[in-house]
Amino acid sequence: MHRTRTRMLVLAALLTLAACGGPKSSSTSGSEGGPVATSRMTIWLTVESSEPGMAVVRANLNDGKLLGESYRLDGGDYLRACLNNVCRNMADNDSIFTPDYIARFDYQPGVDYVVSFNRREAQSAPDSRIVLPPAFTIVTPANRSQVTNGDTVLVTWSPTGAPALVELNYEADCTFLDGTHGTSSGDLSDDANSDGRESVRIDPIVTFTHPNVTSPVTRCSIDIIVSHELQGRLDPAFHHGFARGIVSRRVTLDYIPH
Repeated sequence: MHRTRTRMLVLAALLTLAACGGPKSSSTSGSEGGPVATSRMTIWLTVESSEPGMAVVRANLNDGKLLGESYRLDGGDYLRACLNNVCRNMADNDSIFTPDYIARFDYQPGVDYVVSFNRREAQSAPDSRIVLPPAFTIVTPANRSQVTNGDTVLVTWSPTGAPALVELNYEADCTFLDGTHGTSSGDLSDDANSDGRESVRIDPIVTFTHPNVTSPVTRCSIDIIVSHELQGRLDPAFHHGFARGIVSRRVTLDYIPH
């Protein structure tokens, strides 16, 4: 489950960044108050299509340290994303702690989404590239299928996604008899044999939403997310990071205990 662990580490790092204060300036936080060298920057870059027809390009620039900080782009630094002949400057999401830069495009599989980091006073990184996998459809179970204790659901999708890496995750929101809610999310499995099908047990998902709650569960909404992922290529001017092209689809299950 290497990819899930990586995403969890990224999330933990983001939370840590938030705890350490606001982002640093990309143009004045380097040596002697100058720009941060691109060769000392880490970039987290994704292009994801989570709904038909649309793809979101998202980037975060940071120092790559566990107890580190993100960079807010200023002083003429900016990110630009291009698809074919359409280019858009990536907009700051205005986060106080961990600014992400975002652009939206049409979904196009098998075509390079190119992200350039453009700098006025330091080395630019003009050529990070990501390709999205083909679209797919979750075949079973049907959306809003009802499940209960002890059930195992066969999740199938078409096409299978090979040679992309395939991962199943879940998000669950449960309501308890006393009116409170419990939520959980996490990894389920990888489709290691690339056959486009995985069995998902319901009981562990429900259990994870209320490990220390004594009130009975009355119902849950459980989203099963299937993701197909291709690794992209970062511009070598960066110190480190990742580039991923992801197509994800989800199906919602209604859990009612018997």
